[in-house]
Amino acid sequence: VYKLALLLPFLTAVFSHKPHIALKFGDDKSSYIMINPDMSPVEEAVSVCSWIKQLSPTDRYGVWLHYNTVNQHDSINLSDNLAYALILGSHTTRGQEPVQSQWYHACLTWSYSSRTKVLYYNGVNIGTQSTPSGKKLSVTTGSITLGQYHNTWKMDVNFWTSGSFGGEMTKLNIMKRKLSDQEVAEMYKSGICSSYEDSLQEDIHLSWNTLLSDETEKHGNVVKFNLTCPDHTHEPTTAAPTTATPTEEPKPDNCTNRWAILRLSDFYNKEIVTELLQDLRDRWEILAEFTGHQIDDALISHLIKHHCDITIPADQSEGNETDDTDDADDTDGCDDRWAILRLSDFYNMEVTKALIQDLRGRWELLSEFTGHVIDDALISHLIKHHCTTVV
Repeated sequence: VYKLALLLPFLTAVFSHKPHIALKFGDDKSSYIMINPDMSPVEEAVSVCSWIKQLSPTDRYGVWLHYNTVNQHDSINLSDNLAYALILGSHTTRGQEPVQSQWYHACLTWSYSSRTKVLYYNGVNIGTQSTPSGKKLSVTTGSITLGQYHNTWKMDVNFWTSGSFGGEMTKLNIMKRKLSDQEVAEMYKSGICSSYEDSLQEDIHLSWNTLLSDETEKHGNVVKFNLTCPDHTHEPTTAAPTTATPTEEPKPDNCTNRWAILRLSDFYNKEIVTELLQDLRDRWEILAEFTGHQIDDALISHLIKHHCDITIPADQSEGNETDDTDDADDTDGCDDRWAILRLSDFYNMEVTKALIQDLRGRWELLSEFTGHVIDDALISHLIKHHCTTVV
């Protein structure tokens, strides 16, 4: 009995230990998790946080979470190199590139009330941008895919060839409020094997435990494994070496960013027709009137308010059903029309003659593909063969 009493604290520690489990995704198009939870609780605020280990090539966009709806492609999109960090279909420019094959902590937060989205890397804010006024996160029919870039909102296998994650993740949680800087920093500082997330249980909408459960189907080569936990915590830092800065992206990023506009819901999966091309030309002619101005919230708000005409035929869009319960206001179409300018390729840039000439050149080139659908095959062709940027 005496020996048992001595062993009891040890046995209690061993058998009450909660294993820290991660998921490893195969580097292929058959490895993924796809779910369609009710996302209405995050319509006005959301935080997506996870620990990620990037194992794919750094010039590839390994997407670890992609949320699409019938009304909005790229409602949320996060890649392992953080070049994709989208909410409401628009990019958040990163100020740090993760180190390959090392665990890092990422959070993307947003709220309707603040009109601000923030990207965090290892507990530090590395990108903050405004979002359109009056625009909420789309929570109509859609899907969340882990491990792949998903080309559709449907619960169908339709993945982009170059968008497989092929890495490791753990403690992915989607929360129904915008976490503060302090909370994100503390989450990282507590470490990959901490129980910090337990303090946020009331805020978690989709939990890591739910994703790990056997009830959530894992397709292809998605396997669980136990983490080896470090015996220390971290201080929030961006001191890890990087291969890119916010003002000088490597060439593959420039090529991809040059045609990222085509992945906006205004264009993706649309047929290239005369009306679409003319609408784009009209936009650039309007923008040319503001030569010398900076593309900022004030200019975008002005364009939304005074230049809202949309000539793209409504029947060009897949899934045009409207949800009578969606309370989005009448400015959503206007916001979408000028969402282009919130891409990192344009936001905070000065409107110059060179920029307008470059934009005109892109769409003259696009006119050569009249009759084609704007899909991954076409975008990949443009990235590979038409990468010149004159801005």
